[in-house]
Amino acid sequence: MIKNTKQPSVIELTSDLRLRTPNPDEWHLALPWYQNRNVLYFSEGVTDKIYDISVINNMYSYLSEIGELYFIEVLLEQWTAIGDVTLSESNFPIVIGNESYWGKGIGKVVLTKLLDRAKQIGMTKITVPEIYNYNDRSRSLFQSLGFVKVDASEASEKYEIKL
Repeated sequence: MIKNTKQPSVIELTSDLRLRTPNPDEWHLALPWYQNRNVLYFSEGVTDKIYDISVINNMYSYLSEIGELYFIEVLLEQWTAIGDVTLSESNFPIVIGNESYWGKGIGKVVLTKLLDRAKQIGMTKITVPEIYNYNDRSRSLFQSLGFVKVDASEASEKYEIKL
């Protein structure tokens, strides 16, 4: 049972990395990520199109309904969004939308903090319903945090963690 807690507007991770709840009028900041074919391929399995703002708005509306949607931000001269993550029992999507931040350990810092939050608010299990078979980095990340494979199809694997 999830405790009745308010989603924090900001979760500090390090001195130059944080999570922030975006307002719907800021969702357009994600447009460059979801127009990047590499990002779409690894996160959504999409190879034949890019997302426009209406798809992003629909996606973020849904993610906000099922969980806590955050932008991942780094401090440059000002806080700058580089990706997104959603904490939900039924899904735990994370996207580092700016490729220059891939492979720097940001995903592990973000997910570790959100797993702590999940425990604090009373979640007992989180499911990642689909990691594509070709996405070795994502699979390794979730496995390193204790997620275990519970199902597989020809194209993807499903992972869960009990908290």
